[in-house]
Amino acid sequence: MTAHRSTAPLMGTAREWAVDLAVAVGIGVLLGLMGPFGSFFNGGVPVRIAYWVGSVVTGMAVISGLARLGLALAWRRGWPLWAVLPPVVLIGALLQGAPLRLVAVALWPEIGRLVTPLAWYGQCVAITTPIVLAYYFIRIRPLVRARAREALVPVTAPAFTVDPGAVLYLRMEDHYVRVRSEHGSRLEMGPLARVTAGLSGVEGLQTHRSWWVARRAIAGVERDGRNLRLRLVDGQTAPVSRASVAKLRAAGWLADENLI
Repeated sequence: MTAHRSTAPLMGTAREWAVDLAVAVGIGVLLGLMGPFGSFFNGGVPVRIAYWVGSVVTGMAVISGLARLGLALAWRRGWPLWAVLPPVVLIGALLQGAPLRLVAVALWPEIGRLVTPLAWYGQCVAITTPIVLAYYFIRIRPLVRARAREALVPVTAPAFTVDPGAVLYLRMEDHYVRVRSEHGSRLEMGPLARVTAGLSGVEGLQTHRSWWVARRAIAGVERDGRNLRLRLVDGQTAPVSRASVAKLRAAGWLADENLI
């Protein structure tokens, strides 16, 4: 089966990381030559270039890591992917700016007197913002478009290597679906809707955006505060989203009304 681009590792490939860091070196050299934010007056060109290359490479590593983690979280929770941008900028500028200020003050002590910590943080935000926006349009937005195209592809049933009647539950794991059956478990290419299409005729329901459970796999219902979970025959528990409670109750899966 040919995988869509949107099924690529959300934390990025080694090639993507290499490209990002190479771009960071180029940006660092350019900033070292330009000397923005008054750094033009700080030492000679080699020192400025070394400082800015180190700063941008460090920042790119921090920002790329945060952006990829935020993307993975947003993808898993179904949030808009652009929503990761503001926290990545603000948190990334803080994580990058604090240690770099120590380095800058060590190299040029007068910076500690001339530039307040708040002004320093503002400069870090100003530098981080265009980098994060560029990362969004180069890395994240293509994934969004690929995901949208994937949603237009007609859902077809996967070629199961296990008897659908033996399936106990399905659970999303990144871009794959964990198929748990009476005979063990294996991974199938997602999304979940495509895999559940191969289970027509099996009595089961989707209890959460990332879970599908067969009726016969349920051993009980557990209450965790205001949340419900299904206790399964293999000892696992499956979450029940609030939107699915009424559906499961109508199907007779939640017979004990005291649990609701």
